[in-house]
Amino acid sequence: MTHRRELLTAAFGLAAAAGAAGPAAAQADPAGGGHMSLAECIALCLKCQATCQDAVGKTLSGAGRAEPALVMTLLDCAEICQATANSMSRGSPVHTAFCAACAQVCDACAEACGKARAATALQTCVDLCRECAMSCRHMAGSMH
Repeated sequence: MTHRRELLTAAFGLAAAAGAAGPAAAQADPAGGGHMSLAECIALCLKCQATCQDAVGKTLSGAGRAEPALVMTLLDCAEICQATANSMSRGSPVHTAFCAACAQVCDACAEACGKARAATALQTCVDLCRECAMSCRHMAGSMH
């Protein structure tokens, strides 16, 4: 828990520093729609990770039978988001590969949550997974 708190603090600190530093601190958006900073992507990944973890609880405590495939997808998404944030935070030379994988898993998670029996309760997860996927695609340099 302490490690996660330290990562969140570092990510939000980086986001504030990137905002203060201006465009030079941001990476260019390959689609030409502005800038997406590394710190912003880290923060989104961490937020998505926490949201997916929370959604697991909602899925397991909701009325009716839990959907094992959905729980597995949520856990996979939470893990890849955490790993991706970690890779970017430490400046890993392969962070773009993590970002590409994270975008793919976040897209799948958004789709699965949108189709779930508890889709209304999971709408925040759907929205955040889509936002994180887009951010990671920008960082991976493979906007589609």
